[in-house]
Amino acid sequence: MKSQKIFEELNEIVQSLGYKIRKDTGNFKSNNCILKEEKIIILNKYTGIEGYNATLAKAIYDSNYEEIFLKPAIREYIEQVVNT
Repeated sequence: MKSQKIFEELNEIVQSLGYKIRKDTGNFKSNNCILKEEKIIILNKYTGIEGYNATLAKAIYDSNYEEIFLKPAIREYIEQVVNT
């Protein structure tokens, strides 16, 4: 599966988990957080698609992803990212 397609799939999943996604610039690593009870994932614009995918995969992994349906390729990608 291509990086852009993985990003689209992961993006849909994190939004269904209640996360809002923001892209911003600055001297920071992309990550997820809870701010005033709002789940947010901030992606650094300079990171690139592979970095975005890794950040989204880690957020899904942290959100009990075992309880939701994921395509096998996406589930494998998440496990690969978390185990590296």
